[in-house]
Amino acid sequence: LLAGAEKWGLDAAVRYNKLMLAVFGAIGASPVLRGSKAVPGVDGVWAYHPRLGRHLVKPGDRVGRPRHVVIYRIGRDGVAEIIGLAHERMLLVEAARRLQGQAGPSS
Repeated sequence: LLAGAEKWGLDAAVRYNKLMLAVFGAIGASPVLRGSKAVPGVDGVWAYHPRLGRHLVKPGDRVGRPRHVVIYRIGRDGVAEIIGLAHERMLLVEAARRLQGQAGPSS
């Protein structure tokens, strides 16, 4: 968010933050959210692009083109655990493997 605020301005960073919080909440409420997809070759890890969740924020707070993908996993207890964000230009499988390794064992 800090880098985004420096590059795009504080208003854009605030809107991006609102979108991400709304998306995190939606994933928490329903981990297999419509539009989410299992990351191939990375067991138990899912990805969701926030552009699919733009409707979750008020029209004036919407982000035109979100550029990050939310990477998460679902614990044995069914609770979603956000393990990180990856830029949409990154190779999803590599980013998911790296983030999963950094996050450690699932709960």
